Formats: sequence, structure tokens, C-alpha cells
Amino acid sequence: MHGEDPEAETSMDRARQVKARLDELGAALTERGLTVRIGAGALVAWNAAAARTDDPVGKVMNPGLSQYVALCGYEDGSLQWYWCWTGPTRDAPLETEHMCAAEEIEYAADLMAKVLRVEDE
Repeated sequence: MHGEDPEAETSMDRARQVKARLDELGAALTERGLTVRIGAGALVAWNAAAARTDDPVGKVMNPGLSQYVALCGYEDGSLQWYWCWTGPTRDAPLETEHMCAAEEIEYAADLMAKVLRVEDE
């Protein structure tokens, strides 16, 4: 067809891939009992059990038991999961750390569930 922009189509394909992977990880995290909010290129998951505590420190930190991860393109063009950490000060940029390939949904979900786990007493 005339007038189609191959770059725009590639961009749309990438956006669909990103959305599909975010949805897959969101579903896997939900299956592990976590609450998830999905954004355009990232998601945040948190453990609601952390809010149910008698520990005064836990109440002050709530909703501190959450984790952001972003899905970003890598140097080779693949999609990869990255942990997102807040900087040392409020106005510091986010810091990222590579987690795993985008296809490794179960592995990523297991890692996040482990980080957000609340021990039963």
C-alpha cells in the first residue's frame, strides 16, 4: 500500500509487544497474590498483606512494600525487564538494574514475588 510508514508500523508492533508482556507479567504477579498497576512501559506491584500489620514501623512504611519494573529495549533490539529503584533523594532520577529477558515472565514474577513476600508469623 502507498503512504504506509514502515517505521510507524514497527513502532506499533513494538508497542503491542510491550503491552502484551506487561499484561503477561501483571497476570503472573496477580496469580501470586500481588496487586498490580500497569502503565505504558512499566508496572508496579505491591503486597497488600504489608498493610495488615501491628508493627508500628510497618505502618509508617506502608505502602513501602512495592516494586516498579520497566520493560525497555536492549542494545540488541530485544526487550528486557529492569528493576527501577528510587534515587537517594526525592529529586534524584530512577536507577535501573537489569532483571531478565522479557520472555522470562515466570522467572520475573517469581523474583518480584520473593522481593515482596511478607512472612507469616
